[in-house]
Amino acid sequence: MSPATTVESLPGDSEPFRLRLARVLSILVFAGLLALLVIAAIPYGTAEAWWKAFFICVAFAFGILWLIEGYLSGAWVTTGWSIIVPATALVAFSLLQTISLGNAQISGIATPAWRTISADPYETRFFALQLAALVLCGVLLFRYLSTTRRLWIVLNLIIALAVASAIFAIVRQTTQHSLGFGLPLLKPDSGYGQFINKNHFAFLMEMALGLIVGMILGGGVKKEKVLLYVAALIPVWTALVLCRSRGGLIAMFVEVVVAAFLLTGAFQSQPSRIEGSRNESPAKLFAIL
Repeated sequence: MSPATTVESLPGDSEPFRLRLARVLSILVFAGLLALLVIAAIPYGTAEAWWKAFFICVAFAFGILWLIEGYLSGAWVTTGWSIIVPATALVAFSLLQTISLGNAQISGIATPAWRTISADPYETRFFALQLAALVLCGVLLFRYLSTTRRLWIVLNLIIALAVASAIFAIVRQTTQHSLGFGLPLLKPDSGYGQFINKNHFAFLMEMALGLIVGMILGGGVKKEKVLLYVAALIPVWTALVLCRSRGGLIAMFVEVVVAAFLLTGAFQSQPSRIEGSRNESPAKLFAIL
């Protein structure tokens, strides 16, 4: 009997292998997404074109692995379409503006100009690629946040990343006097933390601030761990105020108002989304947060 005949006579052995391979790919993609979340926040907030291109390439590489894993396991994305579809439509709308409407001849320029709706089709197309990569990362999170444990890993990773960035920002603000501080291109009195744009830093702080306050007041944290999250809240709040981002301060004010409603029991008639979502999938809970 030939080796090929032997393999064909054992069709049942291929299914466990497919599932094992799919499970390995699932863990690989999820771990890669966690690493990408951390890496994207370090090099100047991924503000340079090289780092943006790196993020896009890695995101699409994970997308290829997701397709392979989905083919092997037969499991695809079943939630989050209310977020995914509008973002995908925005990507399509952006690409639509880069479609060539013919060439225009401009005097003094030998090469015909590219006539499009967008005034800068190259930058518009690059924006569409960035947005597509972000949408794909969201799809992957909806797919691989399959357990509550994975959800809390992502939430605590965001909080830990924000706390580390806040501490770095405060230390940098108080001690930097020359070019370079951890990263060689950081200039004194420019940007905040590791971010070139202080508003981007404030956005990260807002995410962590809302998560921490929501988890504490929503009952998502065990009582013995509440002080740990309160301690994490202090540097995040301090750095958000010191970065002097007007948008960040407005968002912080809104979060404080919502937290006040939660604290005074204005929403007691409706159980907290975290506690009330125990029967929902972790991906849905992630979208709520």
